[in-house]
Amino acid sequence: RRDHARVLARLDALEATLPHGRARVVREAPLRALIAHLGRQFATHMAAEEAVLYPALERAFPESGPSLRPLNEEHVELRTMLAALAETLLRPATRVRDEQVLVQVRDFVDLLRIHIRKEEAGVFDVSERVLEARELRGLARRLAPFVPANAPRPRVRRPSRSRPS
Repeated sequence: RRDHARVLARLDALEATLPHGRARVVREAPLRALIAHLGRQFATHMAAEEAVLYPALERAFPESGPSLRPLNEEHVELRTMLAALAETLLRPATRVRDEQVLVQVRDFVDLLRIHIRKEEAGVFDVSERVLEARELRGLARRLAPFVPANAPRPRVRRPSRSRPS
């Protein structure tokens, strides 16, 4: 959840790099820096979800499988969109290129916000309900290698509801 909050804040900064009002050019330096940051974030956060969180949830609650597969597909799409945006920025700045950047950033931001909302409701909330405290602590240990050393460690909350049947 903390990663999601940080990414959502970065998306606001990403949108701020786009032309608006009288500005007609893309602010490339901050945009490139944000793209690089998100690429690093994706490399750890999405990898942790795919390798640890999603499989654990599906083992504990097999009915979650159909909900998790589209999220994995969105991970692929988001990585592809971010790479395409970085590639577009490598081209010389023109009005046409900047319009493409604008569209790509808006599409990327929209999909990522939707994706995060789905994960918050469909993965994190469900995980807290269906996984026991012992399982959540085990998940936290398995996720630790994916978390940067200077990042705050999450607290494991006890599930508030009983496990679905």
